[in-house]
Amino acid sequence: MKRKRQLLAAASLAALAAMSAQPALGAEGIKKGWQQEGDGQWVYLHSDGSKETETWKKGDDGFYYYLDEDGYMATDSIIKDDDDIYYVDQYGVRVSNRWVSRPNDDECDQDVDVLWYYFGKNGKALKNEGKKEKLVEGSAERYYFFDSDGHMLSGWQKLRKKGDDNDTIWYLGDENQGYVHRFWQELEPDEEVLDLEGRDYDDLERFYFGWNGDMTGFGESKLEGQNFMFDDNGVMLKGWYPGIVADDPEKAVNKFYDEETGVRAKGWLYAYDPGDKDGDPHWFYCDKSTGLIFNEAGKDSDLENGGEVAYKVIDGDTYFFDSRGHMVTGLIATDGSDISPGALAEDEFLNLRGDIGKSNKKKAGIYYLSQKETTLGQMEKGRRLCLKDGDDTFYYELDKDGRAFQNALIKERIYGADGVMLHSDYGWQLMTLDQDIYEKEDYSRGELKASGTLPRIPAGAQIIVNESGKVKKSGSIKIDDVTYEVEDYKAVAR
Repeated sequence: MKRKRQLLAAASLAALAAMSAQPALGAEGIKKGWQQEGDGQWVYLHSDGSKETETWKKGDDGFYYYLDEDGYMATDSIIKDDDDIYYVDQYGVRVSNRWVSRPNDDECDQDVDVLWYYFGKNGKALKNEGKKEKLVEGSAERYYFFDSDGHMLSGWQKLRKKGDDNDTIWYLGDENQGYVHRFWQELEPDEEVLDLEGRDYDDLERFYFGWNGDMTGFGESKLEGQNFMFDDNGVMLKGWYPGIVADDPEKAVNKFYDEETGVRAKGWLYAYDPGDKDGDPHWFYCDKSTGLIFNEAGKDSDLENGGEVAYKVIDGDTYFFDSRGHMVTGLIATDGSDISPGALAEDEFLNLRGDIGKSNKKKAGIYYLSQKETTLGQMEKGRRLCLKDGDDTFYYELDKDGRAFQNALIKERIYGADGVMLHSDYGWQLMTLDQDIYEKEDYSRGELKASGTLPRIPAGAQIIVNESGKVKKSGSIKIDDVTYEVEDYKAVAR
């Protein structure tokens, strides 16, 4: 641009030198053509001595000059010629392909100190209102908007492009930029363009202006491979949206957008509840395609039949989620069984009830979801489980679906109604059963195969167990000076 101005200045000086040559004489001996008057101003005379006015005159140098209403050559001026706008530099030369700035002396209602014009290859100012103009500046292509007076627009603008029925919001930078800004921009919301009434915005908010520079409006948009949410002002949203407490599966539409980046969560999420930013955080699972929270408002539970919990297999492990979408941890009894081993049963999950999930559902019962940091929430299954709560130890036998056996005899050990293995405090001790006890083979998915199944050991029978939980099956044994005969696990005093 500097080089171009130098060339124009040199050409203009050459033009002035040419104009300074002896003017031609008319028929009456009157000088005609370019002349310089005593005050140094240039005029153009006809053969009759009159001045050329309000017109362009092309010099022998190929440049155009403008003669004003008094016949003087204009310099450093904006020229309005009918519907067109031009600019002549300090040498009077009409410029082309050039930016020109002028102070804003109340000429324009834009809140700027400087007005910028761009004069194209024909010297006319760009002033096609609503048309996005492309200008190549060095290696960069940039787009600009101008008003009907040729003034470059800047800042926030709500414009209607030709052919469009609706306004589009743009950001054009400060008064010395003016070009269409694209992609992510961190900006102060503008009250003249956006509806700021009742909005609690930060001083700077994030907006996205697409490949064309038009602002992304209300709704969710996939940008650069990630999903983002914008409000009706185009402000990028963070946290839960819509952020309501869903009490109906049909209204379970919450999604979470990262508090820093705004990216929609997918997979595991550790966050506060929707509508409760000051509450304790919980683990949720967000659908990787839709972003929706698994089992929010119980949408994945068997609600019609009283089920409150759903399960999901994630990376090969099974997790439970309550009807708020919280990942479940610890010992739970959804069949109403009385479990009370202290810290193993977490308060917020103590009252969960019903079968687990809708399809391929797991039957209501006692389950354990890991409380270890490395396996948090993973369902334990298909093994003998040992849990410690302080100095107390509890043993459970879990089937392949993760449900604890109850009232069952497994490998000469008895698991009671609460799923806990019976054992003595020390040595062999006598106990009386308060429930019928069945063999492992009598169960299917944690329930008896048939209602008429006979118990292996009936309720009311006495049994003898040791501290490891082993039940004496037969023979005689003396306890506290009393000898007992044991037959098929049932003990009778001699």
